[in-house]
Amino acid sequence: MLQLDTIVTACQEFGEKYITPYTKRTDEEGRFPQESFDALKKEGFSALLVPKEYGGLGGGAKEHVQVCYGLGRFCATTALCYMMHNTAVYAVSMFGSKELKADVLPRVAKGELLFALAYSESGSGTHFGAPDITEKQDGDFRILNGRKSFVTSAEYADFYLTYTNSCNKQGTYNSWLVDSRLSGVVAEQGTWNGLGMRGNNSKPIQYNDVRVPEKFLLGNDGDGETHSGALIMYFIIGLGAVYSGLGDAIYRCILGHTKERKYTTGGSLSDIELVKIHLADIYTKVQGGISLTMEAARSFDAKESDFAPKVFACRIHVIHNVMDVASLAMRLGGGKAYSKHLVLERYFRDAFASQVMAPSLDVLKIWLGSAITT
Repeated sequence: MLQLDTIVTACQEFGEKYITPYTKRTDEEGRFPQESFDALKKEGFSALLVPKEYGGLGGGAKEHVQVCYGLGRFCATTALCYMMHNTAVYAVSMFGSKELKADVLPRVAKGELLFALAYSESGSGTHFGAPDITEKQDGDFRILNGRKSFVTSAEYADFYLTYTNSCNKQGTYNSWLVDSRLSGVVAEQGTWNGLGMRGNNSKPIQYNDVRVPEKFLLGNDGDGETHSGALIMYFIIGLGAVYSGLGDAIYRCILGHTKERKYTTGGSLSDIELVKIHLADIYTKVQGGISLTMEAARSFDAKESDFAPKVFACRIHVIHNVMDVASLAMRLGGGKAYSKHLVLERYFRDAFASQVMAPSLDVLKIWLGSAITT
């Protein structure tokens, strides 16, 4: 049984057994890693942030980061989709009514449900703080209409945590847990063909007169902005962890290559002094990203006054680092890297996706600047 105090070891064993066999196919076919997620649910990872009273492990930001990092070392796509699930679970656990939590969280804990986030829209882009999607009251239901532009795990998630405009309190927002099987919930086909992170199945989702029962509203009407502010921390710190894991994978790959690449003299690529300097830079950047992300998680769990700047900074730091590390590793890999004889080419593409995922690198810097000057 999965335990919080052995979660790091469990991630390593899980990745080797249930992720590695599918990573190549996930990338080449742009295919959602269904087998890995079936195993994640079966082995208890989907219950990581479910409170213990609902049958979960009761983990916090620390464990969220540990697992996202651990999975990211094997497949950034799998880790990202898992991170989205965790973030939605956190929101429901924090803000859902007793009725809603009693309904869905035990099923999450049993591995029966997968969550996803439906926040991004074309009109707000990487800011996603001002949705266009509308509501209309219909007795004990709300009718939702609109379109979310990028929903990771689209069609594979059982529920979408959806951000909307409140119809009852003008100028405020709501968070809904929307069953993906409801009539009018439509995933647009043939729209996702990513350069990197190719198995995310990130697609637009249409809400066409979708009738959602009131019990699936998180918190009180108009509280959505508060929910968004809280869950964004789990989202950002989770992305920092995912790409820290990818950075570590890049380091391990290029280190192995430079040691194994032999010359006719008998020496290896790693014997060259300049290569040692580059490897030292890669190692330092990777360790820096991991450390800052873990510190941000610790600060968030401890509710320290400066946790928000640390959370923003960890992802900014990791984005810069993972792109730098990926570029340098490709140089060290040379022809083998560019001819796809090394997995570095996939890592490179995945790494450069980090800067455009909402909130984007530039938006994060604006937030951090505001946080430290206010």
